[in-house]
Amino acid sequence: MTKVSFYTLGCKSNQYETDAMARIASSLGAELVPYPGHADIYVINTCTVTGNAAKKSRHAIRFAKKINPNSKVIATGCDVELEKIKEADLILNNNEKPDFKRHLASLTSHLPSLNSHLTSNSPNSHIRANLLIEDGCENFCSYCIVPYVRGKVRSRPADEILNEAKVMVDNGVKEIVLTGINIGEFTMEPETFNITPSVLSGHLPLTKGEKERGLRQVPPLISLINGLSKIEGLLRIRLSSIEPMYVDDALIKIVKENPKVCKHLHIPMQSGDDGILKAMNRNYTAKGFEALIKRIKNQVKDIAITTDIIVGFPGEEEAAFKNTCKLVDKLQFSRIHIFSYSDRPKTAATKLPNKVDPKTMAKRHEKLDALRAKYMLKFHKSFSKNPMEVLIEQKDRKTGLYEGLTTNYIRVFLEGLPAVARSKATAKAGDDMGDDSMGKLFPCKFKEFRGENVIAKPILL
Repeated sequence: MTKVSFYTLGCKSNQYETDAMARIASSLGAELVPYPGHADIYVINTCTVTGNAAKKSRHAIRFAKKINPNSKVIATGCDVELEKIKEADLILNNNEKPDFKRHLASLTSHLPSLNSHLTSNSPNSHIRANLLIEDGCENFCSYCIVPYVRGKVRSRPADEILNEAKVMVDNGVKEIVLTGINIGEFTMEPETFNITPSVLSGHLPLTKGEKERGLRQVPPLISLINGLSKIEGLLRIRLSSIEPMYVDDALIKIVKENPKVCKHLHIPMQSGDDGILKAMNRNYTAKGFEALIKRIKNQVKDIAITTDIIVGFPGEEEAAFKNTCKLVDKLQFSRIHIFSYSDRPKTAATKLPNKVDPKTMAKRHEKLDALRAKYMLKFHKSFSKNPMEVLIEQKDRKTGLYEGLTTNYIRVFLEGLPAVARSKATAKAGDDMGDDSMGKLFPCKFKEFRGENVIAKPILL
């Protein structure tokens, strides 16, 4: 039997595509081997969003060849769009991923050579799974390589997304994470908004003009969420990341009022200094971003706001960095992903003067990381007295503790939750850590705080 191993770097879109490719390999009869195990074929889904990500991608490809010099390596993802990767046996550009089945079969005589659309319409063992709703971005932030390697915005048809979501839920998925490169640009065909009964129908009242045109003025993303909410058995819908310019009152309203929508928004800030934001081509001000986050927090109780911040952008003087820290102090994000700036080919920022030296960048990263830890701990501790509900995803193999997320994106490990005997279906899936507690919601009380995680005791009814 052909053994295939997958390794993913980068964003949730890459993760979604890797999951889909892995299912295709499995459906052809290949044995899936965890990376870095010994395999006949390695599929490395690369990332190039930072210089470090690109280096890690190339290292993963070289390392696969070291594990098994006789193996075949397929390199795909964003880094192959920029770099000539000589170590790989086969290069798949992002637009060739949908034809993965044929390319995989071309490397071995043991697999049938057939075309396949790249979706996850096959058994899914995850409790929480990514669902791609669009690809591409046209914002052209000055530091970002993504528009060059992912191309223009392309939204998937709504019925295709809904059908895939139903298959996911039928196969055990309880939380769907809507992902894409720029999900705020998700669009639908006009006929999707017809007022005839549909799973995508919104709940907002029609104006006189809308009645005359036969249309509902419901934003496409909101309509999609409404449709997904109607899927029986789906417990949660989470948004992966959304740019601030796409967070409007309709989105805030559905996060607040729809019980299936997670109380969590990841909204990239990138900087808290107006001069740097302008140089980044971010199209909003620090005050505008602050007002948005405060408006969300005022309307949605206990919501988690997570963000991305870049340190060391060209021209970021000490005063500009202090402005970022001040805004972090004001907004107190529940989690921050910190990136050190690195030049990326083709981007406008590579031509900017006044580059920040690595030593200064490292100091700023360290200072911002201290603020990240401070406010994450404060956010976690704010729920010490309140019962929190955790969706069980898996067991931690080191501790044997059940593990999952709260709706507001707190990673929780449960102590004292009794194991439940595995059903035949769970046993058949072959997960030695699985049992019938997986995919269930358990109320718990926070007990101990360890970095990014919380240890909790279940409230057993």
